[in-house]
Amino acid sequence: MVFEDIVAVLERAFKLELSVVQDATVFEVASEDGSTKVQVLLQSVSERKLVLLSADLGEPPPEGCEKLFRTMLEANNLFSGTAGATLALDQTSGRFRLQKYESPDELANDAEGKLVSFIETALVWSRSIADFRPSNEEGDSPGDFGAIQV
Repeated sequence: MVFEDIVAVLERAFKLELSVVQDATVFEVASEDGSTKVQVLLQSVSERKLVLLSADLGEPPPEGCEKLFRTMLEANNLFSGTAGATLALDQTSGRFRLQKYESPDELANDAEGKLVSFIETALVWSRSIADFRPSNEEGDSPGDFGAIQV
């Protein structure tokens, strides 16, 4: 599957009109209720023959991030809460990202399903990060994560 075909799948799935510049496209997707938005980068990495899916999840909260960082690291373990992607902290911007590399051949099997799953996961994490509130107590309380399901 070539990069342009992958972009066309995204356009159909999300009813978007995308432009490709230097083997990359950037677009914004909102949750069904419009309360959460993520900016997504789709880029062909030709030297590695891969496609990068990358979503901006927002800024870390100003304080009390230990539980948030722990939850994110736990989700990264065996991709248990990330649908196969990796949560990261962008070293340049300081913002959280969800990222995944896919081979065009793997995407050819179910491009729409994989792209939709990635974007839905990004929306869940973006909302969870935006809603995060530190807690001084052990256990879950309002605003804490508990178990994030994706």
